[in-house]
Amino acid sequence: MPKGENTRDLIIRKSAELFNQRGYDGCSLSDIMQATGLKKGGIYNHFKNKDEIALAAFDYSFGLVIRRFRQRLDQDNTSLDKLNSILAVFESYVYDPVIEGGCPVYNTAVNAAQHSQLKQRALEAYKMLHTYISIKIDEGKESGEFQAAVNSDEMATVLISSLDGAVVMSRLNHHLGAIETTIRFIREQIIQNMLVQTTLH
Repeated sequence: MPKGENTRDLIIRKSAELFNQRGYDGCSLSDIMQATGLKKGGIYNHFKNKDEIALAAFDYSFGLVIRRFRQRLDQDNTSLDKLNSILAVFESYVYDPVIEGGCPVYNTAVNAAQHSQLKQRALEAYKMLHTYISIKIDEGKESGEFQAAVNSDEMATVLISSLDGAVVMSRLNHHLGAIETTIRFIREQIIQNMLVQTTLH
């Protein structure tokens, strides 16, 4: 166990990796025991059941997603820079996932359809991410960088939907082509349809 990491944190971290790669149904308690080196009693000292572990693991994974966005966007000054950083973060899911297996929000949404609590967690995460991106677009409108007519909610939806799909295609093909093409198209749309033209000079 890494220095400073307690047993509960170890269970969460190892389980997050397993759930993200195998899905809820594909990850058993035995898998978690093997990954952590703990016995059943050692795990149940900290969690009541597999559902509780899965929820804690998802919260941990989503926390990594939010941290990557904030670390990247905190370096930016303009709203255009922030949108470009959002695109870059999605691209990084292909070659440097926050947790092995790809985007934990997307994976949970797809693989936990029959588990209401996990599905709700994924929905809440998507809403939070959507709001986060929408706010960044609104900031650009308020500063006069983006056109006032831009629909922030719609743009956030298009960004997430397009980029998530592109990440999946790129990971399946083991090639950045899909995500690079999608990002190039989105950037063109931002320049042509969102930016106030004076910002280009």
